[in-house]
Amino acid sequence: MAIIKNGILGGITGKVGTVVGYRLDDQDVIRSLPKERTVPFTKGELKNQTIFAASQAWLQPITEFLRVGFMGYSVRYRGFVAAKSHLSKNSIVKDDAGFYIDPELVLVSYGDLDLAENASVVSESPNTVTFNWSGGRHVHDDRAMFLLYDLDAEEPEAEFDTAAAKRKLETGTFKLEKNFSGKTVHAYLAFVSEDRKRRSNSQYLGVVTIL
Repeated sequence: MAIIKNGILGGITGKVGTVVGYRLDDQDVIRSLPKERTVPFTKGELKNQTIFAASQAWLQPITEFLRVGFMGYSVRYRGFVAAKSHLSKNSIVKDDAGFYIDPELVLVSYGDLDLAENASVVSESPNTVTFNWSGGRHVHDDRAMFLLYDLDAEEPEAEFDTAAAKRKLETGTFKLEKNFSGKTVHAYLAFVSEDRKRRSNSQYLGVVTIL
């Protein structure tokens, strides 16, 4: 059964016969029900499935960050979906053991604001990190976005702030809510305009061990 929104001319939500209606990025769309597959998956298809699953798992803990960082990726894609598309195309590395995601190649924010020319991160007090940066043009009241990602945990987890210190200050201290003390995490820095309409690409700052 499906529900028709806004009368007979509105979009549908649910199943009608062989089609399913749902909402995607402010649009009402429909798709046919999948047909039962009768032939084995090809090597290429299995590879794509592996990359898809790995990308999904890698990005899941930072979904809220991506909603800001990839908000303006394209007309059709933004947020998590946009980030996953970019990751699968640009951040997958193949070696003798198979495929893996290289954190240094991952973008967690995408946009046209200037990057910092110099940026670093350090932990100088318990469960706290300080980001420092300089250089790059910016519009009034841009803010930094901080992301710390623990990929070595049994279940990867992240801490982030999408509206941190103002860019013009060139430094910002991030007090973590979760206990990351003793952990070595991956650090990313990006910038977003105060009105959230523009952002920069993210910059990978390497790893930092939290005091």
